Amino acid sequence: MPTRPRLTFFVELAAEPLAALLARPEVIPFLAEQGCALSMGLLDLSPERAAWVRRLESSGVPVTAWLLLDVADGYWLNADNAHVAAARWRETRDWAEREDLRLRRVGLDVEFPRSESQGVLRDRRRAVLGMFRRRRPRERVLQAERDYVALVEEIRATGRTVEAYHFPYLLDERAAGTTLLRRSLGLVDVPVDAEVFMLYATYLGRASARAYFPDAPCIALGVTGGGVNALEPEARSRHLRWSELEPELRAAAEHTSEVYVFSLEGCVEKDWLGKLGAIRWSDPAPPIPANEMRRARRSRAIARWALRAEPLLDRLFPAR
Repeated sequence: MPTRPRLTFFVELAAEPLAALLARPEVIPFLAEQGCALSMGLLDLSPERAAWVRRLESSGVPVTAWLLLDVADGYWLNADNAHVAAARWRETRDWAEREDLRLRRVGLDVEFPRSESQGVLRDRRRAVLGMFRRRRPRERVLQAERDYVALVEEIRATGRTVEAYHFPYLLDERAAGTTLLRRSLGLVDVPVDAEVFMLYATYLGRASARAYFPDAPCIALGVTGGGVNALEPEARSRHLRWSELEPELRAAAEHTSEVYVFSLEGCVEKDWLGKLGAIRWSDPAPPIPANEMRRARRSRAIARWALRAEPLLDRLFPAR
């Protein structure tokens, strides 16, 4: 029987809207009373943000420093910007020391460069094909992974743990023993203390997301709203309804004790905090129809087969 997982909410807001969100009288008490944590996207390292981190931490809400870069540097972490990520971490470390912040954990958000995100929203298949054609040399990705290993050790030396946010397809690449996906999307695979797989029904579909649940140590669900594409009509049209999110939360709790939700601002905007606190975690989640799950698992098997064709694909379709 599933038990109540620990919920961690992502929040990705600039300092002013972050202050408006956290100043709402229900938000911090909910996080503290429910034993939740917060992964805060560090869009800036301002005194104003630090003041809210201190307030959260003094209220018993653990805060993870979710590292984000300038848009010109890719915004998310990937094989092209390891040196920028290391510099950002050192700025964050110094900020935490200066502002007396604990920041119990550091989050590494491993995604393709943000410059590709609009293309993915408009036409995912075409965008991914374009990234495949421009894929990186294998050694470039492997060197980036070595650089990120050094970064993880540098973070751990401060007494903090490290978590990484990954696309679920990385699980298939590991099983296939290839580098094709990482070379195409610019992803890196680095040992950390906690791996969080972004199993967003918003983008994957319910069956495809659930097909990864058994393999994911920590499961992130979404999207409820917010994020860098929050104003895009295409993104807004994909927001989950409560009737869609609630069963996914219970299904995730059957596989992991660590569930993440993107995002806090989306849940607050939709007035879902009370509903989140009232979930009956012991109730089994409604199953996905068997034929849909079979198709989702078959798609994963096909993906692994395609990834194993890496040497042939490199020969037939050299990178441009």
